[in-house]
Amino acid sequence: MEPSFWHERWALGEIGFHRSAVHWGLTAHWSSLSIARGETVLVPLCGKTMDLHWLVAQGHPVVGVELDHSAIEAFFNEWPSNVQDPKVQISETPSGQRRYESPTYSLWQADFFDLSTERRFEAFYDRAALIAMPPAMRSNYLDKLHSLASPQAKGLLVSLEYDINQMDGPPFSVSSEEVIRHGAFDLACLERRDVIADHKGMQAKGLTALTESVYLMTPR
Repeated sequence: MEPSFWHERWALGEIGFHRSAVHWGLTAHWSSLSIARGETVLVPLCGKTMDLHWLVAQGHPVVGVELDHSAIEAFFNEWPSNVQDPKVQISETPSGQRRYESPTYSLWQADFFDLSTERRFEAFYDRAALIAMPPAMRSNYLDKLHSLASPQAKGLLVSLEYDINQMDGPPFSVSSEEVIRHGAFDLACLERRDVIADHKGMQAKGLTALTESVYLMTPR
């Protein structure tokens, strides 16, 4: 997908991928990763997800990467009233990335594929990044994620699977076999759920069945 596609979605408010509640897979299975409190979590294509607040509440600073500046600004403007944080500091790197930072939240406005950092992360969380990518982009995405993960990293991946003859993405259908075949990561399925009843918009597009899966993801 071209960056202009996502800028347009945010500008028009067409953000059906955003959820007003923390994702069930995160609350049910994050503990399976045994990530120590204080470990920073990388969240690609984070949007303004409430999942970032949940991760911080578990003791994890977060680094979210988001292409669209309005999504980042909305995230900070829509903080729940019980979240206390000093004023956000905005800076720009030599490579042109803009960073919105506080002691616990660091949101980087950048194209994930162009992200420039020598930092390697021990933990990551992908709810709506891989499934936002068409087939031609997914291999490059997995390569980039692998380059940002330490050899001992653990991550949580949430994916969707459906009949691609009934609907085209995004979100796209991505199987565990595709990720494993790529070769950068191993997956262990933690849970699979039938979630078609929760996705009226996708039903309206003709989808009759939808499976959401949560995986433990580790670099090879």
